[in-house]
Amino acid sequence: MKILIVGAGAVGFNLARQLSSEGHDISLVEKDPQIARRINEKLDVLLVTGSGSTPSMLEAARIKDAEIVLAVTDSDEVNLSVCLLAHWYGVERKIARLRNEEYTKEGSFFRQKQFFIDHIINPDFITVDSVLKVIETPGANYVADFAEANILFRGFHVPTDAPMVGRKLQELKEVSSTDTFLIVAIQRKDEMFIPTGEAQIEAEDNIFVLIARAGLPFFLPMVNRRAMDTQRVIIYGASRVGLQLAQILEKKVKMVVLVEPEEEKAQLAATRLSEATILHGQATETELLKEVTTEAVDFFVGAAEDEESNILACLLAKKQYARKTIVITKDPDYVPIFGSIGMDVVINPRLFTVSSILQHIIRGPILSMVKLFDRSEAEAIEMVVEKESKMADKALRQIHFPKGSILGTIVREGEIILPRGDFVVAPGDRAIVFTMPHVREKVQSLFTKG
Repeated sequence: MKILIVGAGAVGFNLARQLSSEGHDISLVEKDPQIARRINEKLDVLLVTGSGSTPSMLEAARIKDAEIVLAVTDSDEVNLSVCLLAHWYGVERKIARLRNEEYTKEGSFFRQKQFFIDHIINPDFITVDSVLKVIETPGANYVADFAEANILFRGFHVPTDAPMVGRKLQELKEVSSTDTFLIVAIQRKDEMFIPTGEAQIEAEDNIFVLIARAGLPFFLPMVNRRAMDTQRVIIYGASRVGLQLAQILEKKVKMVVLVEPEEEKAQLAATRLSEATILHGQATETELLKEVTTEAVDFFVGAAEDEESNILACLLAKKQYARKTIVITKDPDYVPIFGSIGMDVVINPRLFTVSSILQHIIRGPILSMVKLFDRSEAEAIEMVVEKESKMADKALRQIHFPKGSILGTIVREGEIILPRGDFVVAPGDRAIVFTMPHVREKVQSLFTKG
């Protein structure tokens, strides 16, 4: 496909890199000359330096030939203009990254009228949703769900005292009282691999698991003896994400404290929150938090706009009173570093946005995709089995998945199945497959006709 991307920041760059590697014809518009130069050195795409809201720049980037336009600059207004111009140029599909709630919340004018945009992606909504899923899944450090299926994809760090340490995957299946989970990948130090039944879980592994929602209570005690329901949360920063998170959590947990260093923002938060406690000051001020940290806090969430303050506040909280820390960072380069300095969960809105946008681009049997940009290029993909494909009407033992991939679950008429070798796959079944990118095309060929 011919795809035009406007904005070459972290989102645009990752989209361009991913889509060009898959053989799509990519053109890219970037206003900042320095960013454009760096992109030109790294990617083999058509690059135009200039404003994406200018028709001449868009024409230079071949908007007249584009099938899809992705407007992913840091400016909502520019992204809106790009999609409007793309509509006038007759582009079939327009996807925009927008942050302002006036444009993106349910029932808003722009949601109703669409403003010539086919899909609106709000990074703040995605980030808040990801944080909530972590908080609602004790012990998880990575979260994702799949479209139209009650299946959870979760990552866990395996502590040294976890009951599963030293056990082979086959043993875990045998001792489990339920057949509702499958460990599809293990990250050991810097290596990510697809395990067989003989693979053994080691302390400090990061494991990635497909779990039926109903099976979560059975699985959690296997990975963490001390996993507890969340009751006490401190949020640092009355940013858009911090405020939205506090508004939801104050109705769900026993104690929510929002700490904001700017007085004006703290006062605004006080008008929007009814149950949460708002403190004006720095989260690194021990005396400020003394009264609310007499008991251990379940989660400390670093949601401030200032990256350095976020890091320092999370490190201090982890050392003094917080069981778990969640840090939200805008810079993708920080993601792999934070785990090594004690951060429990790292959420990068830009990488989550990339994953969300890709789901609206992929075609064929692929219904949805989750990418682990921060850990490897591994993917969890939801696909539908087409008629007369290599998968259709065959038992799993007859189907040879390439090395570097594993079939996780089958969803049939709403029922979640963890299939065994004698299970016969039917056309229309939905399958979730965990794969490394270099074998994705081979996996995809199993699901398509011909």
